[in-house]
Amino acid sequence: MGDTAPQASKKAYVYFANLDGLRAIAALMVVLSHIQLHKGLQGLQNTDWVDFKNLGKVGVTLFFTLSGFLISYLLLEERRGFGNVSFKHFYIRRVLRIWPLYFLVIIIGFFIYPAQGSPKALLLSIFLLPNLAFCLKLLPYIFDPIWSIGVEEQFYLFHPHIFRRKKTEHILYTLLGILVVLVAINLVVRHYRLHSDFMGELNQFLYFTRFDNMMVGAIVAVLYYNTKHQSFSFALQHWFNLLFNRYLQIALLLSLAVFIYFFLKREIGQGDLLIALLAALLMVGLCEPDSSKLILGNKYMVYFGKISYGIYLLHKYPLFLMLYIVKNYLPTASLLWQNIVIYTGTFVLVIALASISYYGFERYFLRIKSRFQKVTQSKPAIQN
Repeated sequence: MGDTAPQASKKAYVYFANLDGLRAIAALMVVLSHIQLHKGLQGLQNTDWVDFKNLGKVGVTLFFTLSGFLISYLLLEERRGFGNVSFKHFYIRRVLRIWPLYFLVIIIGFFIYPAQGSPKALLLSIFLLPNLAFCLKLLPYIFDPIWSIGVEEQFYLFHPHIFRRKKTEHILYTLLGILVVLVAINLVVRHYRLHSDFMGELNQFLYFTRFDNMMVGAIVAVLYYNTKHQSFSFALQHWFNLLFNRYLQIALLLSLAVFIYFFLKREIGQGDLLIALLAALLMVGLCEPDSSKLILGNKYMVYFGKISYGIYLLHKYPLFLMLYIVKNYLPTASLLWQNIVIYTGTFVLVIALASISYYGFERYFLRIKSRFQKVTQSKPAIQN
């Protein structure tokens, strides 16, 4: 019997509570980074005891890695349980999850508030190329987080088709091959980025097209999946299995924390790739049942993870409101009080707005999406 033989099951359930918590942390990183960025752009004094300027890049890397990991694992589950992957249903699910809020933000941003952005930026965003508009500096600050959504949609154009391959090991080797090519291209372009304007622009565009981060997550997902449903022998599988050791997971967490610390101090070339690798390896431990009691799996972190799509896309609206209030009504307040108002007000309003978005808008489409799911989560379907 092949590793894609269908099982007698109408629906498979896969749910990793800690990954919701990780998604919540990634969203928090992005919000913190943008608070500090826009305080500076608005002429407000920043605290000098911490620098969050690169924290948003770490958060986005976690989002991409998590997306590659979870999507790939779910595709493998569908393939095992039902004999193949329904690409039609896959794209319907992606459209129902991503497009409603994405295009709502585009409509609001380009036509309602701030009603800015060139026709070229609008056209690129409509055709899911906001990362190109972002690189060309055509997107207004207040809704420019849409750039990463375009990257994910571009990734989904080709990624699920890799799972057409009959053998799981061939899927793994294909993913590894693509990653090697992507890394090689990035290294060559980065090396020559100062030699011409074109190479410099290409380097920037490649940075904001993070297929390599998602591919790292996908590769680790395949290896993790093989520990649950072994279908091939892999030379490094024994070493991979060591990831289930608690002490190694702690060592990986400390390594990731130390690297992020230096990354925050000074951006490191291709550093996001190492962050993606360490984060993906940590996800292996977070997906284990014994890890469900970790803080990432508590109800509050899970909730923030559930609404994280709204947090990510909408957070700049509350942030800009709080910056406006402080700049115009509290200009003489102490730095401490200004920061208390900005940070507290932003997070409270962001969570409120994201909750309204989820329950008042996104959930309608998620209910439709559930009709096209063969592999779903044991709790109400949320983001992936």
